[in-house]
This record gives sequence, structure tokens and C-alpha cells, in this order.
Amino acid sequence: MSDQTVEHYERIAADYDEHWSYDPDHIRRFSQAIVDSLRLTATDAIADVGCGTGLYTRRLAAEVEPERPILCVDPVPAMLDRLPRSRSLQPLVASAEDLATGRVAAPDRLDAIVLKESFHHVADRRATLEGLAGLLSRHGRILVVMLPRTIGHPLFREAHERFEELQPEPAEVVDMVSAVGLRAVVSYRTFHTTIDRERYVRMLESRYMSVLGEFSDEELRAGIDQFRHAYRNDPVLRFDDHFAFIKGWVRPG
Repeated sequence: MSDQTVEHYERIAADYDEHWSYDPDHIRRFSQAIVDSLRLTATDAIADVGCGTGLYTRRLAAEVEPERPILCVDPVPAMLDRLPRSRSLQPLVASAEDLATGRVAAPDRLDAIVLKESFHHVADRRATLEGLAGLLSRHGRILVVMLPRTIGHPLFREAHERFEELQPEPAEVVDMVSAVGLRAVVSYRTFHTTIDRERYVRMLESRYMSVLGEFSDEELRAGIDQFRHAYRNDPVLRFDDHFAFIKGWVRPG
């Protein structure tokens, strides 16, 4: 993760949960999709890499009731400071690269690793995946959850263009998962989203997505003006969020 991205998340940490918790049922449904995809059980040693404030990790813990705390990995201390104190959650200040290279050690072999919307922040993705795969137990699984390059979020035009430039293709990630020796499969999930327009404006102003950190204050204001004009007749926004769920698991034998 770049220094610019770390600074972005340090700035928004205090308000992060407020921006993303506009639909508690969405968090529940999304977390359940992760549980189902990885077939998580209470006996699994689980790591959520790039967990942020643990908004989804908390729900994973509630669903799975793990015997060991979920390892909550994030390189931004300000984000982990928002993690609730719980015997089911163990914070670890580290990036995916730190964990993959051993600069920061995982406490044990892992049965399941989740990277939800964090893999695009990784610079050397192939090497990082290979390192993370090396942390898996003999029945270990890894799940990369990511947006495609074209998304339905009602962003302004320049934000959509910049997102497409920065976001890797899911097919590329599937190939990487296979290349590091794991069996790989991809499925796609759609989550229907409804949000009040003015709340969404506040989210834009706070740069709720990391791509918005690519714009100056003046550029962001111009983008929000563009957004307001485009959605001037829509007090409530409705759009579909499409996600790729890329799963890799250790080959038997």
C-alpha cells in the first residue's frame, strides 16, 4: 500500500463506519456471502487482510463464532483503533506485503485468508499472493473479493475513468491465484444498493472510496457538481454492486 493510500485512510478513519454502514443488511448479506464462499467454520484460523475498521470482520465473527480470534490485519493504525475490543478479533498492524514476506509474522498457519476490496492496493500482487499462499494450512483457502473495472457506483465521470485505470481485471487475479499453485475459481455476486442522495454527497465529500483521494479539493468539488446535475431528479439512488469472488485453495496431496 502506498504512503498516499495510507494517508487517505488515516484521514477518513474516524468517519469510515458511518459512510459504509448506511445499510446494515448489506453488511450482513455480504459477510454471509464470504462465509459461504470460504465455507468458514468455528475451528478455522482466519485472517482478514486489509480489514480496515473491521466493519465486515465483526460480522464474520458473529456468523462463524470462531474458537480462535480472527486476525485483523491492516497497515493503518487509525483504522485498527476503531476495531471493537473483542475476544473474537485480534488486531495486527501490517500490510498484505508485510504478512506475505514475513516482515510481520502471522501467529500460526491460516486456514482461511480474506482480502475484501484491498488487493488493488497491493503493488507486487503475484509475489504477495505467493507469500500469502505459503501461510495456508494443508486445507487452506484464500478469497479475493474485488470490484470489476466498470462499476455501477454513481461517481462522476473522471472518477470512473481513474478507477478503471487503477483497478486490476478479475481474470488477471484468477490467473495469479493459479500461478502460485492454488486451485482457482471465480464467481460473481450482485448486491442491490439504495442510498439517500444527500448522504451519498457527504460520502463523496469525505472521499469514501480511495480513488477519490486521487483528486484535488477543487477537482472533487467540480466532480460533485457534475454528480448533482446528473442526479438532480433522484433523491434516492439505486444501483447494483457487482463483485468478483476469486477463491483459491491448496491442492490436495
